[in-house]
Amino acid sequence: MINASGGENHTRSFDPAWIERLLMLHHRVRDAVMDSEREGIGSVNAKGDDVKQFDLTANNAALAVLREFQVPLIVDSEESKPQVIGPGAPQHRFILDPVDGSDNWSRGLPLSALSCAVLPVDAPLHPDWVEAALVGSFEQDLPLIALKGSGAWRGKHQLETSKTCNIAGAMISVELNHHSPSSGLAHLMAIAKGVRSYGCASRALALVAEGATDAHVDVRGRLTVESYLAGAQLVIEAGGWIAGLDGASLAVAEHLTDRVDLIAASSRELCDEIVDVLSHGKD
Repeated sequence: MINASGGENHTRSFDPAWIERLLMLHHRVRDAVMDSEREGIGSVNAKGDDVKQFDLTANNAALAVLREFQVPLIVDSEESKPQVIGPGAPQHRFILDPVDGSDNWSRGLPLSALSCAVLPVDAPLHPDWVEAALVGSFEQDLPLIALKGSGAWRGKHQLETSKTCNIAGAMISVELNHHSPSSGLAHLMAIAKGVRSYGCASRALALVAEGATDAHVDVRGRLTVESYLAGAQLVIEAGGWIAGLDGASLAVAEHLTDRVDLIAASSRELCDEIVDVLSHGKD
């Protein structure tokens, strides 16, 4: 069966206790980030990006909580080397971005979040395999959580995309950092109802899942898995569509440093129209 990422559905049993674990994780990491200083460089990560002190604080807080669960995991974080925690052989892989949108946070701008996804330990890094996901804003108490095959939620409120089907009626977000728009992307922005650029992939995707925006486009070839995996699952579980630049299933990442292009849309029809405009521009 084809799912909303354009790939195959993969089902297996999953421990529902992960919902409470993710909620606890968000609460603790959010508290740590809110109490930390917004200035100060801590190190450089594997992608060559500056790691700020609050990134390290958030990462350490997340690892501490995960250890408390006593669940065997392989933890892949943007801010630290992969590590095995918990007793026994790991059954799951935990993909973590402790502060997605850290440049926003450091400058006091809106839109940053904890982003994390849980996959089978041997699964490809792809939304098709995400069993649970969380995108938790630091400005809000309740995070967004998705459970594979069970929908996406903020507290008791189930998320649903807008189902917008055409660009002319769509509010879209476009990531523009370190990128000069192609003629196709420029035309897309010109014909959309509205355009925003947020500088935080997980929050941009969450806004599509919530129905606040209708699509998110990142065609820079710079997006890495820890920033989009959880948000993409939110979009899928809310009834939206995730694809690569050609409209096919999103590329599979091998490592956290691998980079992809991504289109997230409230409906498959809108996604197909975006792909067409990006491919042909004004032609």
